[in-house]
Amino acid sequence: SSSSSSNNNNNDDVCIIKCQAVILAAPPKVLAKTITFLPSLPKQKIESMIATPTWMEEYGKVAVSFTTNWWRQQQMSGISIDQVGAVATWWEACSGSEGDGNLPTLAGFFTGQGATELSNILDDDSCCLFEYIIESLKRVYGVDEHAMGIQENAANAEIKVKGTSEQDGLIVTNGIIAISYKSWKEDDLTNAKDGTVVDFACDYGDRDLQSIVEPLFFAGTETAAGAHGHMEGAVVAAERAATEVIEYLRNCKKL
Repeated sequence: SSSSSSNNNNNDDVCIIKCQAVILAAPPKVLAKTITFLPSLPKQKIESMIATPTWMEEYGKVAVSFTTNWWRQQQMSGISIDQVGAVATWWEACSGSEGDGNLPTLAGFFTGQGATELSNILDDDSCCLFEYIIESLKRVYGVDEHAMGIQENAANAEIKVKGTSEQDGLIVTNGIIAISYKSWKEDDLTNAKDGTVVDFACDYGDRDLQSIVEPLFFAGTETAAGAHGHMEGAVVAAERAATEVIEYLRNCKKL
């Protein structure tokens, strides 16, 4: 159970929420860098949280939705590697047929260097991102706009932009092709931006990350001993934290 109240202090809205238990599922480093815990968390736990990079914190993802699955129509692979452009890998996120998504879509990951390059493009003009991504795919697959199902009138259509790359994601579309772009490198809720070098060989899922500090419970994919960084790891961590909270609340009732 929980209750909340708010008051105004120095023109800032302060919300006080009273509850029996809290599950924290944000990345451990972000929690340690952005939340003031009173009383403080154990020193060893805080050090472990700070030392644990958020999975993919310097990366990002882009998805391009088309009206037709032109790569399959031309018997091309939905998986490709780009050793030149900002987006390092591409794969078929959905085929757009037989219930596999509404639209044929290619998705790609970009690394920290690619994220910086795309960020610079966005700083110049958000519409330039659309052109850059389409040109990258044309180069990787060795096709022209017509082969990609882009008609001449569509190629000159007005580009519309909504959202932000660092928050809910940026969508750039010409009304026919839609590009979704998300940079975790720029997201304060993913990347603590403390300048440390990311080491994915760190101890994800160690006991300090999972340890309970009643009434605080720690979930999030980085705390999972297996499949950390992936959705499976998030599910594993959530199930563990839920089990811990249920046991904790059950014991509270006995007191």
